[in-house]
Amino acid sequence: MWKPGVQQFNTQIRVQHRHEVRVNGAPDISYVDAALPLDCCNWKGRGGSESVSAGTLVVADTAELTMWYRQDISERDRILLRDNADLAYEVTNIENVEMRNQYMIVKVKRVVNG
Repeated sequence: MWKPGVQQFNTQIRVQHRHEVRVNGAPDISYVDAALPLDCCNWKGRGGSESVSAGTLVVADTAELTMWYRQDISERDRILLRDNADLAYEVTNIENVEMRNQYMIVKVKRVVNG
């Protein structure tokens, strides 16, 4: 059985679900807190990449979270690092480790204009 190679889950995060409403055919996207919004995880930054798009520097910052399993997190959600709205990461991938519903690995990405 797989166990994470981390000592503790000590980084606080806030989980927010995507809420989409159609207004004149275009989606109006907002985020609302999950039923249990605050959680703790092990946060590992995976670095970022820089590119130039339309003459603007764009930085894509990625990270990997290891945490206890939560079935309410999906690829449409976002995670706020340390409950800070300026550090909002979009969920890109979720792995239920060994399908045991015990641990999960969540990959997130944040894009910032430089």
